[in-house]
Amino acid sequence: MPRAKLTSKGQTTIPMVVRERLGLRQGDAIDFVFLEDGSIGVRSVKRDLLSLEGLLARPGTRTVSLEEMDAAIAGTAVKRHRRSTVRKPRRARRS
Repeated sequence: MPRAKLTSKGQTTIPMVVRERLGLRQGDAIDFVFLEDGSIGVRSVKRDLLSLEGLLARPGTRTVSLEEMDAAIAGTAVKRHRRSTVRKPRRARRS
């Protein structure tokens, strides 16, 4: 059974066999799960892209399709480009 020590700062190193079994890499998050028998489990917090669906949703707002997002971005880009290419009239010089 893998074992780790706790430092005076409450830190530990997760043994390599445990990291490999959970598929952990640097920067990954882990959850500590309290089990009914009083023991604690450790699990990797890995999310696939689909699990993030609705994360930013706000009540009362409609969802927007990717096509609608692309159209809005393209429209804004065109407007900005047009504004940047329109020449402003020059002021007359004072003598």
